[in-house]
Amino acid sequence: MEKQVRDLTILCDYKNRHVILNYYYEEGLIDRDGISFNEIYVHEGTIYFIKNRKRIVTINSKKYRNILIGEDFQNYYIMRRDKNRLDIYFP
Repeated sequence: MEKQVRDLTILCDYKNRHVILNYYYEEGLIDRDGISFNEIYVHEGTIYFIKNRKRIVTINSKKYRNILIGEDFQNYYIMRRDKNRLDIYFP
């Protein structure tokens, strides 16, 4: 069973890594992004991926109703709302 994430600051533990962002609509993959980042900053429900002191990707978590820790892989998070889903995976 997937576990609900209550505090997004757990993502701030990931540093100097890669992240894969998979965007789905009705279970179909509509976009994919893979980036390298130095740190993650979370402020008022917004997740910022930072590289060289610049924001390179911003995710508004308020667009999603559920944020879960995925069981399929280690370091895997799922954000869902209705037919939209964002998978965040740290390989």
